[in-house]
Amino acid sequence: MGCMRRIALFFVLVAQSGLSLAENADRNRIEGDLRFLADDLLEGRGTPSRGLDVAALYLANQLRAAGWKPAVNGSYLQPFDVVHFNPQKGKFTVSLNGQTLKPEEYRLLPFSLDPAKSPFTFELVFAGHGIFASEKGVDNFQNVDVKGKAVVSLYGAPWTPNAVAPHAYDRIVGKSVHGTVRGADFLIYATEELDSPPKASPEIPFLNEMINATYAMLPSGGAIEPTMGMGPVLAISRSAFDRTLAKSTGADYAAWQKTLAAGGFKARPIEGKLEVALDVERETGRAANVVAKVEGTDPSLKDQWVVLTAHYDHLGFKQVAQGEDGIWNGADDNGSGTAAVLEVARQLAAGDLPKRSILILLTAGEDRGMLGSAYYATDPVVPFDKVTANINVDMVGRYQNAVTGYTAGSDSLFQAAAKAAKAEGMDLSGDQNPEWRVIYFIDSYHFARFDVPFIFFFTSFHEDYHQPSDEVDKIRFGELTRVTDIVVELTRQYGKGAPKPGFKRPAWFLTP
Repeated sequence: MGCMRRIALFFVLVAQSGLSLAENADRNRIEGDLRFLADDLLEGRGTPSRGLDVAALYLANQLRAAGWKPAVNGSYLQPFDVVHFNPQKGKFTVSLNGQTLKPEEYRLLPFSLDPAKSPFTFELVFAGHGIFASEKGVDNFQNVDVKGKAVVSLYGAPWTPNAVAPHAYDRIVGKSVHGTVRGADFLIYATEELDSPPKASPEIPFLNEMINATYAMLPSGGAIEPTMGMGPVLAISRSAFDRTLAKSTGADYAAWQKTLAAGGFKARPIEGKLEVALDVERETGRAANVVAKVEGTDPSLKDQWVVLTAHYDHLGFKQVAQGEDGIWNGADDNGSGTAAVLEVARQLAAGDLPKRSILILLTAGEDRGMLGSAYYATDPVVPFDKVTANINVDMVGRYQNAVTGYTAGSDSLFQAAAKAAKAEGMDLSGDQNPEWRVIYFIDSYHFARFDVPFIFFFTSFHEDYHQPSDEVDKIRFGELTRVTDIVVELTRQYGKGAPKPGFKRPAWFLTP
């Protein structure tokens, strides 16, 4: 009798707790995935690395277990080649108009420069402040060809730039974008911050952070170029500008700032050259995107696709002193989005089969310049004109007040996402910083450049962004689970046959 009572009590307890266990199952699965992906044993999932390969194997088999089919010639992996080098171990020589720059006069960010092709020589185009902001009626690039050239831009704008946004369209990152999307191969950026005393600005620390990342990457094996909106950057001091470029531009730095403050400047070619030599060991490696599919059941819709994307890589690790943390675990960036997409895959597979087909694309190399999505763009599993929508999930683990649904051109897609968010009791905000031109720095760029409607789910930047402190214990799993449910619902809607959302390019969205 005692045994029977214990058995009966066990089933009563299970019945009482079963609902809560079911409610927590998706959260537990998400947390389990994320704790694996962001563990120190994966050493930051750098591209390329053994830790990244382990993550790819894990993701492929989780998708297999959920019932998704391999999407690349019978495989879940889409491998691609990369070239990388460590700028900290190299020697650079930089000359402007025949004058060699001193180390204290410049900072060089060698994005996409292949040491095997060194030295490099670029003709120059002077762009003044180097800004294209259609919403402000400013275009310094009218009627000028910058393809294959180095664009010379000065700090500032005809207005006061945002002091805490070095990535805005009137700051160093934005000015690189303006040239890169027009085919320029380089940005020369003259700023007072490299002089003494330095001008108060976050740009050079921001640039230093990018330069000090362990490896510089570039695509190999046919990836679409440029892989992202930003190209290589040479920041030079005001005094270096005066010494090397004042004569060819027609005035020194101070005089140009006075002239440019009035606005209306148009870029023009100038005499002179930039020469850059890289002496650094060049390495090669391989990485892989993880790609899986569920085919639709409706004969009239199965050739249309919804594509879910998230990047599963991060920055790897660096050598540090004993007791310090040198692993960029990337729990939020982008372990959170990757774990969310895995859970979306499970929930979709557990429900009715969709009418449209669905593709999951988990990319490598995003944090090194969007290499995986750039490669995918040259060898897509699904033709871009057959993609109904791209739903991208990146950094969704640190919810604060709202979820951002960034669309840049598709109001109907945003409204559908906002409705799904409301059903989860969450607010969906639109792009709060349109001057940042976020599309140039996320995997959705390689869909939007083919006019595919997209939405990018994101929660917040934070002080742990691209730092070893981006750890699992800071993830807000309750909110992450609810964001995942929003993505599930939105994907189901378009999978079931909701009309394809429209897409209208903003006037500023230019692509090579």
